[in-house]
Amino acid sequence: MTRRPWALALVGVLMVVATADAVASRDRPATTVRPLAPAAPGLALLVVQHEAGPLGAVVGTTGFDGPGVLVLPPEAILTIPGQGEATVAEALQLPPGQAATAVSNLLGVWIEHVALTDPSRLAALIDRAGGVQIGGATVTGEDVVTPLAEPGAAGARGLSVALEGITGSDAGWTAQDLSNADDRRAVVETLNSAAGARVTLLPAVEVASGLFQSSPEAVTAALIEAFGGPVEEAVPVIVLNGNGAPGIGELVAEKILPGGFRIVVSGNASTFDHAETLVVVGSSNDVDLAERVRDLLGVGSVSVSVGSGIAPVTIVVGKDFIG
Repeated sequence: MTRRPWALALVGVLMVVATADAVASRDRPATTVRPLAPAAPGLALLVVQHEAGPLGAVVGTTGFDGPGVLVLPPEAILTIPGQGEATVAEALQLPPGQAATAVSNLLGVWIEHVALTDPSRLAALIDRAGGVQIGGATVTGEDVVTPLAEPGAAGARGLSVALEGITGSDAGWTAQDLSNADDRRAVVETLNSAAGARVTLLPAVEVASGLFQSSPEAVTAALIEAFGGPVEEAVPVIVLNGNGAPGIGELVAEKILPGGFRIVVSGNASTFDHAETLVVVGSSNDVDLAERVRDLLGVGSVSVSVGSGIAPVTIVVGKDFIG
């Protein structure tokens, strides 16, 4: 996992801003906050563990339309709350709960459940259904899962084909098709609810040599294609650990991601002696946004100061936040 130099420099600048006594602001239009989704069964992260590297897909519904499937590009960079930057493949190797939080942060939608499987289980599922139809031909499980061994984007495309075949067939998921899950019954229900659903591959673009990224615009477009929404991008937030407790970034993510936010920079404050959590915005027009974040956290005070230019909200987590 890596952290870009500009992100580290930004942490120091923001701490000066966050602890300044003087308050300054530049009025600008208020940041748009997308509406919350209606009540829905939710999403599950399916991780296919493979010797060539893990592959992942998000299955279920965001509440804006019917169920869908979104396959993740393993080479894309994301921010792991509290840990910095990594690829999707690296994030999928974390403990399941942390992996789900990292992917939630990439997409800006909360993933409730996570399950693990492997190619042999997928192949058995396909064979149990008598094969799947791909290109007008009936294909066996072994043939379907073989492309999963391809590195990077090719493996993700292989998973897309496999899941298209499964969702378009009479194959029914059972608990035995999963090697592990936080809630097998809920995950199986979610996977089976996606029968006939459209399978979408989240695109990733090479923005520098060996560095791939799925832009917020691409994420929103993929969410709309797979699940019908959300149609608004999640609001970016910077989180600085000001109390020194380990795992703060992940705990903050669990509070704010379901509310339509995502963490774009996660690091330490210059000191760990902050008694009170501070939610900083760069414009008086975004005070409502800061108050929404504070309410999601359950603690803290709101301040208007110099904006970061990267995210409309900065959270300096104090000792009053216990998760």
